[in-house]
This record gives sequence, structure tokens and C-alpha cells, in this order.
Amino acid sequence: MNILILSCGTRTKLVRYFKEAGNGIDKIIGTDCSIYAPALYETDSYHIVPRMISPDYLDTILDICHKENVDAVLPLQEDELYLIASNRKLFTDAGIRPVVSKQYTVELCRDKYAFYQHLLENKLPALPTCNGLDEFLTHYKAGKITFPVFIKPVRGCGSIGIQQVDNMELLSALCKFSKEDMLIQQFSEGEEYGIDFYVDMISHNPVSIFVKKKLRMRAGETEKSISVKDNALFDLVKQTAASLSLSGPVDMDVFNINGKYYISEINPRFGGGYPHAHSCGLNFPKLIANNIAGKENADTIGSYEEDVCMLKYSDLMTLKL
Repeated sequence: MNILILSCGTRTKLVRYFKEAGNGIDKIIGTDCSIYAPALYETDSYHIVPRMISPDYLDTILDICHKENVDAVLPLQEDELYLIASNRKLFTDAGIRPVVSKQYTVELCRDKYAFYQHLLENKLPALPTCNGLDEFLTHYKAGKITFPVFIKPVRGCGSIGIQQVDNMELLSALCKFSKEDMLIQQFSEGEEYGIDFYVDMISHNPVSIFVKKKLRMRAGETEKSISVKDNALFDLVKQTAASLSLSGPVDMDVFNINGKYYISEINPRFGGGYPHAHSCGLNFPKLIANNIAGKENADTIGSYEEDVCMLKYSDLMTLKL
């Protein structure tokens, strides 16, 4: 079985996880638009490709799939998730399995305000959220939302554009001069949890869930965390997944405020904190390989050790190109 990982960038550990013995994977192929993407050099074979906005990008990827006898293609980056999901038939017609959720699910999760509305419609817990300054002013005057607030681009990713705002003057200026629509969310002190879960591509049910309490963040990624178990969170993941057509690896953020959980966002891809889950015994690459081989994965939710701490640090590689 050969798997193509797109835009692998700096995800060196993830590539190593796919190459582990016993996963049922023969070859890992990587792509990136830069020769300076370190994860390329962890793969068995790699290709430098055009940027995904290039008109010949998909043809290039499909050509690589044919040359490398690829069985499945795995996108990692937000824009690429939508690109592959919206062109799923190009791959399936060629006998290649895209490891990505359905197109409308990817789009819904990327649009943070649409996702917030989805949570409300499905009676799932969410913090008070507004789309832009006009809606905020209406809710603010009615006492439904107060300062401080948290703002972020409606279609943003990572920590880009995220900021806590404590007064109307700054909020008005940020919204006025932003190049993107801004989401304004009630800021509340509480504990933040990151959840990595896997939705089986055959049964369409979550079969593996890992919960970590975030201790420290850096540049939008979890830098320090500790593994925890909570049946209430396991149930919340199941309820949320049942409301969406998710498939494969999923990253979810949740806040605990005064003993109640609130869903922040979902990214239908491998999260940056997945190495913590893998180090605790979860193996999403093997679950993916099983599904590609036509095998349904068993439910192993909660099968990991609590109180295991992840401490992320910087590393480097040197090579002659």
C-alpha cells in the first residue's frame, strides 16, 4: 500500500509515524512546493510540485499518483483539504482514496461562523459569537456579549489574526481595517482541551478519541499538554461527529468554563498536537491503512494512559541539496 502525503512541510514526525513497522503501509510519498520542507526528506520518495493555486496542480498530483502507484492521498493543509474534497471524483475514478471529509463538511468547518451556527442548530454548546461589528453591537447592547472578546478571521487558520480585545475603540479599528471578515467571540477564562479523534471511513463512527488538556500554546499549536480522560468529552465528540459527515483524522478544540464544555472549532485533518496521542499508543496511520484495505476499525475509545505530559521542543536537520 502506497500513501501520498500532500504539502508535508514540517510534519516530520507524522511522516515517521506512517512509516512505522506494522502499519500495513509499503511506501510513503511526499509533496511540497519547496525543497526546504524538512518532512520531504523523511519520506521514501518525494516530489516538488507547483503551488496548489496553480492551474496544473491537480494534474501534477494525479500524475504522481500514477507514477508511484498511490492507493490513497492525504491532504494536511486547510486550503488543500477543500481542493481535494471538491475534486474527490478525479481520484476515486483513478482508484485512489482521498483521506478527507466531504466537501461541504470541510467548507463548514473552515467558515467559523457557519460552524458556530451549525452548533446552535444541533443544540451543541458554543460560546456567544458574532459575525462582524454590526452584529456584535446589537448583541452588546442587549447584554448578550461583553468585553473582553476574542477576535479571529472567519476563515483563518492557526493563530493568524487572533487577538483578545478589551474595548470598543480597538475592536472598531480592527474590524474596520481588516482585510477579512472577523469573528467576535465571548472571551472567558477556562481550561482549553485539544481532542484528536478518528472517524472510521467505513462505519462513519468515531473509533478512537484522545483528549489532552493544553498547558501552553505557541503560534497556534499546543506546546505543552497532559493526557486526560473524561466520558463527558467522549460523549460530546460522538454527538458532534454525528452532526457532521467527518472522515478520517479530526482535530477539535473545547473549553471548560465553570464546569461546562463549549466547542470552539473543528479541523477535519491531523492536528499539530497529534504526536501526543501517538506517543500514548493511538495509531491513526494504521487506522487509515486498515480502512484503505477495506477493514473496519474496532472501537478503542479511551484506550490510553492518563497524566502523560507532552513537552514539544525545536529540532533541526542538515543536508546537502
